[in-house]
Amino acid sequence: MDKLFGPNNPVTVFLTRLCDLIFLNLVFVVTCLPVITVGAAVTALYHETIAIVKKESTYPVRSYFASFKQNFRQATLLWIALLALILFFSADLYVIYFVIDPAYRFLQYPVWLILIGIASVLLYAFPLLATHEETVPQLVRNSFLLSLSNFPFTVFCVVLIGLIVDLSLHNGSILVGFFSLFLFFGCAALALFFSLFFVRIFDKAEKKQ
Repeated sequence: MDKLFGPNNPVTVFLTRLCDLIFLNLVFVVTCLPVITVGAAVTALYHETIAIVKKESTYPVRSYFASFKQNFRQATLLWIALLALILFFSADLYVIYFVIDPAYRFLQYPVWLILIGIASVLLYAFPLLATHEETVPQLVRNSFLLSLSNFPFTVFCVVLIGLIVDLSLHNGSILVGFFSLFLFFGCAALALFFSLFFVRIFDKAEKKQ
């Protein structure tokens, strides 16, 4: 009986991690609600999921809020700047598609490249901030370099997230399903999945340095 419910039993470990993810997902969703705090929330979430991958996690929710507070300023500045760029270039796409003459539709391609570049920086910047002490310019620079040096993983993540968004926008049932999943534990689960790769990527980059 002790072996069945022991702390090292695979079932116990799985249930413990599932509960951790559910609680982390809950606090993540709540701290994202003001929108302006999304950057700090994503950073704190990655701080915990990376700790779980490294088997360093002890009190996930408590540690989440500690990371949220510690990285709030830098994460918020980075998030606001990147969000402003995304909105600006998204507005450009709207103008290209719906306002100007279709003959100028070719202008969409450089805009899409810029948006993909911003998405790549977003992908790496917050987990990088969660594990390293860097200034905002350093975060942007290193995130962009990491996105290039790990191009297959970058493409996989951007395509996966884009596919989720595209499916959700074109099918109401899928939208409800994804919304329920991510509201329950999906955000934390996706961050944990990405963290499996980020741990290896960051370790590899540190060894090169």
